[in-house]
Amino acid sequence: MFSYKLPNFIKKINTKNLCVVLTFLYVLSIIPMLVIGIYNWPSVDDFSMALQPHQTFVQTGNFFATVWSAFTKTIYIYNNWVGYFFSSFLTCLSPSIFGERWSALNAVIVIGMLTYGVMYFFDALFRRVWKMEGHMSYGLSMLTLLMVVQSMENGTTRAEAFYWWSGAINYTFMFGLSLAWIGMIFRFIYETDRFSTRRRVLRFVWICVLGFLLGGSNYMTALVMAVCSVLGLFILLMIKLGKFELKGNGNVKGLWVPFVCQLIGLVVSAVAPGNKIRGTAIGNISPIKVVLRSYYSILDVCVNDMMRWEVLLTLVIVAVIAWKMAEGMEYELHHPVVFAFFSFSMMACCVAPPLYAVSNVDAPRIRSTMWMQFLVLLVLTVVYYACWIRQNLQKTVAEEKDRFSLNSSTLLAVIVLFITFGSLLSIFVNPHYYSTTSAMVDLVKGNAKQYLTEKENRMEVFEDDSVKDVVFKPHTVRPELLFQSDMYEDATLWENTIVATYYNKNSVRVSK
Repeated sequence: MFSYKLPNFIKKINTKNLCVVLTFLYVLSIIPMLVIGIYNWPSVDDFSMALQPHQTFVQTGNFFATVWSAFTKTIYIYNNWVGYFFSSFLTCLSPSIFGERWSALNAVIVIGMLTYGVMYFFDALFRRVWKMEGHMSYGLSMLTLLMVVQSMENGTTRAEAFYWWSGAINYTFMFGLSLAWIGMIFRFIYETDRFSTRRRVLRFVWICVLGFLLGGSNYMTALVMAVCSVLGLFILLMIKLGKFELKGNGNVKGLWVPFVCQLIGLVVSAVAPGNKIRGTAIGNISPIKVVLRSYYSILDVCVNDMMRWEVLLTLVIVAVIAWKMAEGMEYELHHPVVFAFFSFSMMACCVAPPLYAVSNVDAPRIRSTMWMQFLVLLVLTVVYYACWIRQNLQKTVAEEKDRFSLNSSTLLAVIVLFITFGSLLSIFVNPHYYSTTSAMVDLVKGNAKQYLTEKENRMEVFEDDSVKDVVFKPHTVRPELLFQSDMYEDATLWENTIVATYYNKNSVRVSK
């Protein structure tokens, strides 16, 4: 064999600099997604759920009367259709009720809450609970958000997750809010010295109120939060009995109240008369079969259908960062098998409600929620195992506190180069591969602008009182992130009739 030597361009990567780069990449990636939101437009359920509030605003121009109308519509939905009252109320308050162009706010609100929820939760868990280094925990939240937002499957899934108000506010927004709620509980336990008694009481009240409201969110999120609440009550009981020990300077006094509030919210949602009415129209499957299919669906949908090559490589970066973070971790991890089973079970728990209700998980908004929770829990599992393995291996070489080792830095550099090269190939074959490139393509080609122009042309007809039976041509463009659904040729279908009612027309249809 022969030996050779090449120049070594790899330097030890600074942890703070890595965090800055990841933050820059995430912010850069969502800018096109927010820009294309300017061309967004309401569709389908946005007209039915927000019909009465919209009519109230048109008639009165009064914001508070409009909010009250959304509240009364929520009561109607609770009694006649579905029980998740908090989700329904926010769905009825679509920005489009004040004018269709206000739909530009949809992506800002939804992506903003998702970003805040992930960042707040990771900071609370890794920094406050596990006492890990702050910059790297922040970097992990950026990596997770990049995977969640950019690597979500192509097609309507992205449109319903971020732009279609009725789907995005009900699922993506609630998922981000639920992460923030758990983060608030963690910080309430461990930030006992940072707040005055008055501020701590106010935070406690807010946690209780938010817990109750999340009990009235979509059943995927509400059920997962209910499992967390039951687990929290069990842990509190074990602490009281002296079986568990709360490490660190934490305080769990009265913490059972927000958990109970969340469970009460779910009960209020579950006993809604509307659930019984809606339940007669669908075929439920047995609870045992639901549990088994929930576990299988994680493997079938999240792993087989939605997992992508860049996500796998990014998870390696997560492991490298977690390996470094384990240096300063104050607590030892002892239960990798239990944690893995818990993580997998929580993924499956998210899937159970739609399986029980409609026997499938085909709806794009459901798939997007599965994807988000799957990735967050997968990142937590990778972090747990990387830290656990390092804690159980003898450390032989002292490492610099604020830098990765040369081997770790090399691995990070190789993976980044591979992801960059692979991304360029993937975008070349499919320009819509990432969410941000999909937005950029439709912006550059003018598809988003053309889509909005066609929507505005339709609005001119809707605003013409002399036209009562409306016939439109199909859209000539369908931007992936914005197009959720259109009307049909059959004017009697509910998607068409609700639009006709919304704009005070006799009939509305699309003719090919």
